[in-house]
Amino acid sequence: MLLGTKSSPQNTQRDCTESTRGCTVRSSQETWGPSMNRFENRVALVTGGGGGMGEATVARLADEGAIVYALDLAGEQVEALAGRHTAKGQRVFAIQGDVTAAADLDRAFAQIEAEQGRLDVLVDIAGGSMAGYVSTLEDSDWERLFRWNVLSTVMASRRAVALMSKNGGGAIVVMSSISGVRGDPGWGAYNTAKAALINFTECLAWEVGSEGIRVNAICPGPITSKRMMDSLPDDVFINLYNDSTALGRMGQPEEVAAAIAFLASDDAAFVTGAHLVADGGLTARTGQPIVPPDE
Repeated sequence: MLLGTKSSPQNTQRDCTESTRGCTVRSSQETWGPSMNRFENRVALVTGGGGGMGEATVARLADEGAIVYALDLAGEQVEALAGRHTAKGQRVFAIQGDVTAAADLDRAFAQIEAEQGRLDVLVDIAGGSMAGYVSTLEDSDWERLFRWNVLSTVMASRRAVALMSKNGGGAIVVMSSISGVRGDPGWGAYNTAKAALINFTECLAWEVGSEGIRVNAICPGPITSKRMMDSLPDDVFINLYNDSTALGRMGQPEEVAAAIAFLASDDAAFVTGAHLVADGGLTARTGQPIVPPDE
């Protein structure tokens, strides 16, 4: 079975063919229905905003009226992204920077405070992955994975809390993964880092709740981002991922962005310290071999 061929209500939102490795997602108004302005004039920072789920999140927040700063190491890529949104009359600004570098984060937050005077939403998407068995990965590999994923999120979140607390609160959404909910052989360092982010989310939510700051994590399953699709060697692997979900397909970056927007919005005003799984049902089963019941 190829991507998008399994019948489901969600297929009405995508233009998919059996010959493609992915799907073309329609415009936001077609896919998301009536226009919403939940973030009108709110200020958001999306780390890792230059591509994939980060780019989709920038688009979603901008479509809903936010003033969005997209921070990414790929300067030209994020500048082009901001230019496309500016051409549509949206307020998206590019910041080139490394989320693991304190000086770059200090510069980014100082720019936002100087230009806007506030920060209402932080979405921590920047991170990285690395395969390898626990016994074969070097100590330096573990340090690198934790710096990419955990320390970068901690550093950005600490700065966001300092700015949000000056203006009555805000919302932080942390990018974890179903890899932080379940274990996978050969991915020990990555899964451990993503699990740490869920616990970090819970700890920070309690520490800053009294300041009006909510903190939640998003845990996507297999998503058809360019990085993900480029990592799959052939359609056999795509089919395996499709068949691993109850919906019979991988998710779209825009679908994760919609879940992130919910967590960041006032619609989730009583939600904090939670992790939202968006995996098409992949983790909803035990994974045991299934013996079909007698008819």
